[in-house]
Amino acid sequence: MSFYLVLILILFLQSAVLVEIFKSYLFVPDLLLCFLFLSNLRGQINYGKGFLSALLLDILQGSFGWHASGKLLALMVLDLLKKRFYIDNTPTLIMAYTVLALIEHTYRHILFSVKYYYPLEFYAMLAGFIAELLAVYYFGKRVIKSKDET
Repeated sequence: MSFYLVLILILFLQSAVLVEIFKSYLFVPDLLLCFLFLSNLRGQINYGKGFLSALLLDILQGSFGWHASGKLLALMVLDLLKKRFYIDNTPTLIMAYTVLALIEHTYRHILFSVKYYYPLEFYAMLAGFIAELLAVYYFGKRVIKSKDET
């Protein structure tokens, strides 16, 4: 139940508040990706929750499945990363998220650029990406700490 409450808060924040600050869906910090990454670090990858949450974001933003396909791709990459590497400390957490986010953001930007031409604003994208990394660092330390205690 707490997953869905946090999900609703993130969806509202990402689809309504942050879009007004960053002026484009492409440059908004993808807090949903951060949340899915951190919630799937332990145990099996939950593709159902990932697809449902991305589909809700697509419905709120009217983005025609770009988020759903990107989040499913990110969860598949996370599954491969978890099988290959141990994500048990903060530097590996940040590196794994950086790889995952760069793949997902590139995929989403390519899909968006195929449909609409939109210029790549490097500084806006960098600001959103740094905000994502800060969120993963802050909440990821708590996830790793709780993982060590169990």
